Amino acid sequence: MKSAARSNWALPLLLLLILFVTSACALVSTTPPPVNSYCAVAKPIRYNSKLDSPKTVAAVEAHNSIWVCLCQSDCPATAPSTK
Repeated sequence: MKSAARSNWALPLLLLLILFVTSACALVSTTPPPVNSYCAVAKPIRYNSKLDSPKTVAAVEAHNSIWVCLCQSDCPATAPSTK
């Protein structure tokens, strides 16, 4: 009879413990990430124009131009509309 009494309180305690542990995993931040978080992790990429393919060089230059625009505020002026 002793084991039946033990299981009566052990199961709810175990379920409560599982609920407590898994609820801590679902923490959601309400603060937005910093505006310059991209610039904190992204850096310009270096390449070797003699060893890398033209496709790779073009992709690296596209990435680097985006980095310059976003992180150094040196975006090219947009072309006027030709309508």
